[in-house]
Amino acid sequence: MTGFAPKTYQSQVLDSIEAYFQSCHELPSAAVAFTAVTERLWGQGLAYHPLAGFPTDMPYFCLRVPTGGGKTWLAAKSIQRVNTHLLRCEHSVILWLTPSKPIREQTLKALKDRQHPYHIALREAGSVTVMDLEEAKSVTRATLDVSTTIIVATRQAFQVEDEECRKVYQSSGALMHHFEHLAPAQRAQLLRDGQGADATIPYSLANVLRLRRPFVIVDEAHNSRTELAFDMLARLRPSGVMELTATPDLERTPSNVLHSVSAAESKAEEMIKLPVVLETEPNWQQCLADAIGRRDALHKLADEERRAGAAYLRPIALIQAEPRRAGVETLDTARVRAELINNHRIPAEAIAIATGEERGLESIEADYKRGISDLACPVKFIITQKALAEGWDCPFAYILVSMAALHSATAVEQLLGRVLRQPDAHRRDNRLLNQFYAFVVSRSFAETANALRDRLVTGAGGPCASRP
Repeated sequence: MTGFAPKTYQSQVLDSIEAYFQSCHELPSAAVAFTAVTERLWGQGLAYHPLAGFPTDMPYFCLRVPTGGGKTWLAAKSIQRVNTHLLRCEHSVILWLTPSKPIREQTLKALKDRQHPYHIALREAGSVTVMDLEEAKSVTRATLDVSTTIIVATRQAFQVEDEECRKVYQSSGALMHHFEHLAPAQRAQLLRDGQGADATIPYSLANVLRLRRPFVIVDEAHNSRTELAFDMLARLRPSGVMELTATPDLERTPSNVLHSVSAAESKAEEMIKLPVVLETEPNWQQCLADAIGRRDALHKLADEERRAGAAYLRPIALIQAEPRRAGVETLDTARVRAELINNHRIPAEAIAIATGEERGLESIEADYKRGISDLACPVKFIITQKALAEGWDCPFAYILVSMAALHSATAVEQLLGRVLRQPDAHRRDNRLLNQFYAFVVSRSFAETANALRDRLVTGAGGPCASRP
């Protein structure tokens, strides 16, 4: 996996980051720099939205990149630019926050793998150390002094309201040496336990981070727009915050979108499947049957291409079931699974369940070297509720079946994003394998998806073909 050439739009994103970092030093403030750089890049100087409670010199910006556009690689690649052009230092501390534990583990695994393009991108910053939160709780001063240290954690890990996560704020003897020989000005910046004369400074990871002023990367940032999330980040006294998302908040607590990649750009670079072919069928059993027929047809096309020399492809259908509710008949995971097995003769081993209670995908990752993309893996259908609403990486996903009603444009766009990524970032010969398919029961889902058409074309999606 060492050979990775950046796409044109990815190079442009990195150029925008570098220009902004340089301008933060040349102009009076991060706010002035943001407006000036967006004026230079896009011909329209955008207003900068500062974050209350954060250092006034702290750059805060967002990269809008559609699902499948390479957000993680861009984040890894940007770290060298953070060191060189923003912090102007040899080594830094990077706090990389993910929306969930599965995404944390996925990110950690890739960033630690020396052969993975993500790790290769990291090494442009020189010596790097990648660790999880448990490892960070005993990190040595020497490690932070001689390497750029990337700490990958969930956002929830720093919320003091979570009892398990309070250890981030508690004293640890393993961290005591970080606090030796501090200047009064440094000590004044640290968090304290207690009040007044009785207050003490805990030897905590949170205080180590405050001393080092980490640069913070927030993955899937649209889920981090709460007052609690911002308070948590401010507590760490970051040197900068970079958000990555396909669906930034532009209204309630607006993100500062420095660079926005359209799906047309990703499509042109063969990164994503487009257009969306959307079909609405109110009868859920017929809707599921239509989706099964489409998946089978795509599988035959993929097999034909493989016999002609193309890469292996097993199209997968992602089925969003309804939540189970006591006393109410719902199209939940058990009912959908029974329909697949009993009425369509789908073998049980071809079905995986991915919910909060059932972790079918985790066992697949453990059982097969290439996970769900492995040649030996039999899975063709994945039934979920909300577990795959973001961050799940499976280019083999071609079919989305939604039994549930969704009214939020962001929720619909995130769900459609699960089947957006193009296998191997390479266009297939048959055009039907270069687009993806959504089969929905709910009229509200279809109406919301259709309402996204203009937004998808100009922002994070692409053309959306609709069938009644």
